[in-house]
Amino acid sequence: YTMEIMDKDKQTFFEETRNLVEGYVEDRILLFKLQTGEKAAKLVSSFYIMFFIGLLLFIILLILTVIAGYFLAFLTNNFIIGFGIVAVIYVILIFIVYSMHKKFLGKRVMNAVIKLLFESKEETHAV
Repeated sequence: YTMEIMDKDKQTFFEETRNLVEGYVEDRILLFKLQTGEKAAKLVSSFYIMFFIGLLLFIILLILTVIAGYFLAFLTNNFIIGFGIVAVIYVILIFIVYSMHKKFLGKRVMNAVIKLLFESKEETHAV
Protein backbone atom coordinates (compact mmCIF):
# COMPACT_ATOMS: atom_id res chain seq x y z
CA TYR A 1 0.00 0.00 0.00
CA THR A 2 2.87 2.42 0.82
CA MET A 3 4.56 1.73 -2.53
CA GLU A 4 1.35 2.63 -4.28
CA ILE A 5 1.14 5.96 -2.40
CA MET A 6 4.81 6.68 -3.11
CA ASP A 7 4.30 5.94 -6.81
CA LYS A 8 1.32 8.30 -6.88
CA ASP A 9 3.36 10.97 -5.06
CA LYS A 10 6.21 10.56 -7.55
CA GLN A 11 3.79 10.69 -10.44
CA THR A 12 2.15 13.83 -9.05
CA PHE A 13 5.55 15.43 -8.40
CA PHE A 14 6.73 14.75 -11.95
CA GLU A 15 3.47 16.00 -13.44
CA GLU A 16 3.65 19.20 -11.42
CA THR A 17 7.31 19.67 -12.35
CA ARG A 18 6.53 19.03 -16.01
CA ASN A 19 3.69 21.57 -15.91
CA LEU A 20 5.97 24.13 -14.25
CA VAL A 21 8.72 23.59 -16.83
CA GLU A 22 6.20 23.85 -19.69
CA GLY A 23 4.82 27.07 -18.20
CA TYR A 24 8.32 28.46 -17.78
CA VAL A 25 9.26 27.64 -21.38
CA GLU A 26 6.02 29.17 -22.68
CA ASP A 27 6.63 32.31 -20.61
CA ARG A 28 10.21 32.58 -21.92
CA ILE A 29 9.00 32.20 -25.51
CA LEU A 30 6.36 34.88 -24.94
CA LEU A 31 8.97 37.19 -23.39
CA PHE A 32 11.26 36.63 -26.38
CA LYS A 33 8.43 37.42 -28.80
CA LEU A 34 7.54 40.58 -26.91
CA GLN A 35 11.15 41.76 -26.76
CA THR A 36 11.65 41.00 -30.44
CA GLY A 37 8.46 42.84 -31.34
CA GLU A 38 9.52 45.84 -29.28
CA LYS A 39 12.95 45.93 -30.95
CA ALA A 40 11.41 45.59 -34.41
CA ALA A 41 8.93 48.36 -33.67
CA LYS A 42 11.73 50.67 -32.48
CA LEU A 43 13.80 49.84 -35.56
CA VAL A 44 10.91 50.50 -37.95
CA SER A 45 10.02 53.69 -36.08
CA SER A 46 13.61 54.93 -36.26
CA PHE A 47 13.77 54.06 -39.96
CA TYR A 48 10.49 55.92 -40.64
CA ILE A 49 11.64 59.03 -38.78
CA MET A 50 15.04 59.01 -40.52
CA PHE A 51 13.33 58.54 -43.89
CA PHE A 52 11.02 61.50 -43.24
CA ILE A 53 13.90 63.71 -42.07
CA GLY A 54 15.95 62.61 -45.09
CA LEU A 55 13.07 63.48 -47.41
CA LEU A 56 12.75 66.95 -45.90
CA LEU A 57 16.52 67.46 -46.13
CA PHE A 58 16.41 66.36 -49.76
CA ILE A 59 13.72 68.93 -50.56
CA ILE A 60 15.70 71.67 -48.79
CA LEU A 61 18.85 70.62 -50.62
CA LEU A 62 17.01 70.65 -53.93
CA ILE A 63 15.74 74.18 -53.32
CA LEU A 64 19.20 75.36 -52.23
CA THR A 65 20.70 73.77 -55.34
CA VAL A 66 18.33 75.66 -57.62
CA ILE A 67 19.04 78.89 -55.74
CA ALA A 68 22.81 78.32 -56.00
CA GLY A 69 22.49 77.50 -59.71
CA TYR A 70 20.55 80.67 -60.44
CA PHE A 71 22.92 82.74 -58.30
CA LEU A 72 25.99 81.40 -60.13
CA ALA A 73 24.20 81.83 -63.44
CA PHE A 74 23.55 85.46 -62.49
CA LEU A 75 27.23 85.96 -61.56
CA THR A 76 28.53 84.34 -64.76
CA ASN A 77 25.75 85.59 -67.05
CA ASN A 78 25.41 82.01 -68.30
CA PHE A 79 22.93 79.37 -67.10
CA ILE A 80 25.05 76.46 -68.32
CA ILE A 81 28.14 77.61 -66.44
CA GLY A 82 26.17 78.46 -63.27
CA PHE A 83 24.39 75.13 -63.04
CA GLY A 84 27.51 73.34 -64.31
CA ILE A 85 29.47 74.64 -61.31
CA VAL A 86 26.79 73.30 -58.99
CA ALA A 87 26.91 69.92 -60.77
CA VAL A 88 30.71 69.76 -60.42
CA ILE A 89 30.39 70.52 -56.70
CA TYR A 90 27.95 67.60 -56.34
CA VAL A 91 30.23 65.24 -58.27
CA ILE A 92 33.10 66.17 -55.94
CA LEU A 93 30.85 65.61 -52.90
CA ILE A 94 29.80 62.21 -54.25
CA PHE A 95 33.44 61.12 -54.55
CA ILE A 96 34.22 62.38 -51.03
CA VAL A 97 31.23 60.63 -49.46
CA TYR A 98 31.91 57.41 -51.39
CA SER A 99 35.55 57.33 -50.32
CA MET A 100 34.64 57.93 -46.67
CA HIS A 101 31.47 55.83 -46.36
CA LYS A 102 33.17 52.66 -45.12
CA LYS A 103 35.18 54.51 -42.53
CA PHE A 104 32.49 56.73 -41.05
CA LEU A 105 28.94 56.28 -42.30
CA GLY A 106 28.74 52.48 -42.48
CA LYS A 107 30.14 51.99 -38.99
CA ARG A 108 27.85 54.60 -37.47
CA VAL A 109 24.74 53.04 -38.98
CA MET A 110 25.81 49.54 -37.92
CA ASN A 111 26.60 50.71 -34.38
CA ALA A 112 23.26 52.49 -34.10
CA VAL A 113 21.32 49.40 -35.17
CA ILE A 114 23.33 47.10 -32.89
CA LYS A 115 22.89 49.49 -29.95
CA LEU A 116 19.14 49.61 -30.58
CA LEU A 117 18.84 45.82 -30.79
CA PHE A 118 20.98 45.04 -27.75
CA GLU A 119 20.13 47.84 -25.35
CA SER A 120 19.50 46.64 -21.82
CA LYS A 121 16.28 47.07 -19.86
CA GLU A 122 17.92 49.67 -17.58
CA GLU A 123 18.69 51.86 -20.60
CA THR A 124 15.15 51.41 -21.94
CA HIS A 125 13.51 52.50 -18.67
CA ALA A 126 15.97 55.36 -18.08
CA VAL A 127 14.90 57.14 -21.28
